[in-house]
Amino acid sequence: MNLQHLKYAVEVEKTGSITQAAENLYMGQPNLSKAIKELEGTLGVVIFKRTSKGVLPTEQGKEFLRYAKSILDQVERMEDLYRSGGEGRLHFSAAVPRASYIAHAFAKFLAELDQSQQLDVNFKETNATEAIHSVAERESKLGVIRYQAIHEGYFQNLLEDKAICSHPLWEFTYQLLFSKNHPLAGAESITPDDLQKYVEILHGDVTVPSLSVMGKAHPQEDRHAKKKIRIYERGSQFDLLCQVPDTFMWVSPMPQAVLDRHGLRQRRCDVIDLRMRDVLIYPEGYQLSALDKSFVQKVEQVRDEIVQNQGKA
Repeated sequence: MNLQHLKYAVEVEKTGSITQAAENLYMGQPNLSKAIKELEGTLGVVIFKRTSKGVLPTEQGKEFLRYAKSILDQVERMEDLYRSGGEGRLHFSAAVPRASYIAHAFAKFLAELDQSQQLDVNFKETNATEAIHSVAERESKLGVIRYQAIHEGYFQNLLEDKAICSHPLWEFTYQLLFSKNHPLAGAESITPDDLQKYVEILHGDVTVPSLSVMGKAHPQEDRHAKKKIRIYERGSQFDLLCQVPDTFMWVSPMPQAVLDRHGLRQRRCDVIDLRMRDVLIYPEGYQLSALDKSFVQKVEQVRDEIVQNQGKA
C-alpha cells in the first residue's frame, strides 16, 4: 500500500464509478480495478461494493477512507510547506454562505497575511449542500453552513454521515436590508404585512432538496412579498438594493462599515421562524492549520463586533 493507492481509493469514492475515476486519473479501468483489489487484499477488507447507485464504500471502507483522506491532507500540507525551495506556501480553502460578515472577515484575514509568501487561496460562496459536499470531498478544508434552527437534527445527522465535524459559530435572527431611501427605512416598526408591496431579492439556490417536501427548506420562500428577484451571486445585491426602488432582502446581521459603504439600512422584523444558525465544519481527522484558525478568529471577531453594536442600538 502506498500514497497512490490511497489517492485511487479516494477518487473512486468521489466519483462513485471505477470508469469515471480511471478517466480522472488518466489510467485504464482494468489497472485501477486491479489496484483497488490489491489494496483490499493488503488490508484484508472490502472497501467498495457495487450497487444500483454505483460503486459505494462499505462500512469498513468508509472508516478506511476517512484515514486515507486525513493522511493525504497531511502529505499535502507537508508538500506545501517545503515546496519552492523550502520557503513555504500559504494554502487556504473554504466554502461559506453568501454572508457579508464572513466576506468582511475574509478581507481582514487576507490583509494580514504575509504577502511576500506564495499564496494558494480558494474561497467559495455557496449553499449549505454544496459546502458540505466540498468539505466531504476535501475540495475545501473548512466550511460554514447556514440553516434554520428547526432543521438542526437533519443537518447534524447529515454531517455525521459524511464524517464531518461541526462547531456552532453564530445563531441569529434574519434582518431586513434595504436602501437608506427605502420607504420603510424610517418606519418605527415593520410587520410582515408591510412587505407585501415591495420587491424581495433572494439567492435562488439555497434550497435543500431533501427538505423541500417539508415546506420549510428555503428560509426566504413563502414570505409575504409577492414580487421577487432571484440572484445567484452576492456582488449585485447591493447595486440592486440601492438602484431599484422598493427592494429589500433578508440577511444575517451585517457590519456597520459595510452598511455605511453602500448606503444601506438594517432593520428587525418580528418573524419568529427566521432563527438561523451558522456552523463551522471540517473533515473528521483534519487538524486546523494556523491559517485556518486565524480565519475563524477573524470571523468570530467580526461577529462579536456586530453583536456589540446591536446591543448599543
